[in-house]
Amino acid sequence: MSGSDSGGFSGLAAGGSAAGPCESLRLERTLEAPVPGVADALAAGDLLEVVLRDEQQPPLVVAVNQAGLDAGGIVPTRQLLDCLQQGFRFEAEVTSRNGGAIQIEVRAAS
Repeated sequence: MSGSDSGGFSGLAAGGSAAGPCESLRLERTLEAPVPGVADALAAGDLLEVVLRDEQQPPLVVAVNQAGLDAGGIVPTRQLLDCLQQGFRFEAEVTSRNGGAIQIEVRAAS
């Protein structure tokens, strides 16, 4: 009679918004291990597809450009991994770059 039958994740979508936790997820990250020749061409405003490569352990999350080439890695949160594994699509927008440091915002794809 501990009262634990109500589930532990009932508060995830709290807030009154119609969007669930995957649709409203936004992360600011630095592109990790930028791929030379691909990441060099990125500029603020460019959109990248966020792809889960879960055939590897641990799973990798990468940003892929419009030509289908890996631009670099993304350090994911557990929530991002869960959403990608559920089939939600995400994109990363380049928000700024300072030399080789490329800042991105990860969000649900529209």
